[in-house]
Amino acid sequence: LMVQGFNNGSKSWVFRLQHRDAGKQKSAYLTLGHTADRSDKSGIVGAALTLGEAREVATRASGLLKRGKTTVSQIRQAIFNTCEIDDFEVAVCQSLDAPKVNKSYKIEQTFDQRFWSWYDLQTKANRWTHKDSLKRPKVAYAHVKAQLGHLPINEISRRLVKAVLQDMYMDVTDLAGKMRGYTEEVFESALDDRLIDHNPVPPAKNFTVPNKKTKHHGTIAEARLPDLYQYILNCNYTASFKACAVALIVSGLRVSNIALLLQKNYDPQTGQFIIPAKTGEEDANGLMKSGREYTGVFPEGVRRMINEQLVEGHDHVFVSQYNDRCIHPESLRKMFKGFDKLLTSHGMRNLFKEWANNNDVHEFLADRYVDHNLRGLDKAYRRYDTLQARADIALRYYAYMISGVTPASHTQPQLQVVA
Repeated sequence: LMVQGFNNGSKSWVFRLQHRDAGKQKSAYLTLGHTADRSDKSGIVGAALTLGEAREVATRASGLLKRGKTTVSQIRQAIFNTCEIDDFEVAVCQSLDAPKVNKSYKIEQTFDQRFWSWYDLQTKANRWTHKDSLKRPKVAYAHVKAQLGHLPINEISRRLVKAVLQDMYMDVTDLAGKMRGYTEEVFESALDDRLIDHNPVPPAKNFTVPNKKTKHHGTIAEARLPDLYQYILNCNYTASFKACAVALIVSGLRVSNIALLLQKNYDPQTGQFIIPAKTGEEDANGLMKSGREYTGVFPEGVRRMINEQLVEGHDHVFVSQYNDRCIHPESLRKMFKGFDKLLTSHGMRNLFKEWANNNDVHEFLADRYVDHNLRGLDKAYRRYDTLQARADIALRYYAYMISGVTPASHTQPQLQVVA
């Protein structure tokens, strides 16, 4: 008999019932109920039990099984239906003949039903705000649906889960790690609803992960940035494409954030721009993936390039002269590949990080500059207004891009706590 504790402070009585099946020794883990406190009416199997009462239920369950009076399934069903201790033996023997099922749940819900129920709850809680993030659980589940989806949630063994996920690790390693986490959450939900009495998903360390080479976004060395700048100025592209490319490099943001920047969010007098936060799947493209509004300031030289190509009355800052629509992010990637066939638009973020690391830019400010997620204590305590500091970084980064020399910081920014 054991006590299982949960993060919310609740505790359950778990009984490891050993029995023989087809001549083999097996163990069944039964959740007898939760620990009783002063406000509970104790003595109810499947609900509130004191230590003494839990021991008594465990003894009775073990005795019934040893005498051949019942099966593990009948014992589990009786606990699920709940009853008083004195009626436990009768409830066990009658559990399969006339089960008193809690009608709010189905005993044999399939894994497919539980998965989509879990997924709907996560989307309602706004767990994922980016379109790719919303699709990832669906894509990952497609790899295991044929093996697990049709099975009742209470009949899926740890051995099967391990085999299915291990195959997935060998084929699609990154997705397999995500799917293992999703599967664990699905079974935890079923455990909370008392459809199962243990979670069969093995820990991540139990899986063999193949050593596959990670394919990163193509980038270039920091020292080649001035050459890239000269290539952009001299290449056979329009002023709008050149201004967009330079703005993307200096900003260090994702290509859609800059290519789809709206004029209403850009101040041509100061160079300040705002990119709203992304809040859901139906949001427009080009918003901040992190879910936070972002404010930045383009240096004077970049501001002039942008203003010289602005189309008055258009919704977007960067407009293609070929179709009178905003510049497509994919077009910038083709532009950069004219300089280096391995270079990608997303690789500009890595390029900035390399420059920042070599020019004494604090790691926290570098992460704020590219809007990376905060880590550790930074997430709770680093809530500063960093606009002035990031504007100074943009000036220094732009100066390096056009000259190959990084000037000293123009200001000593004072980080102030936002109320």
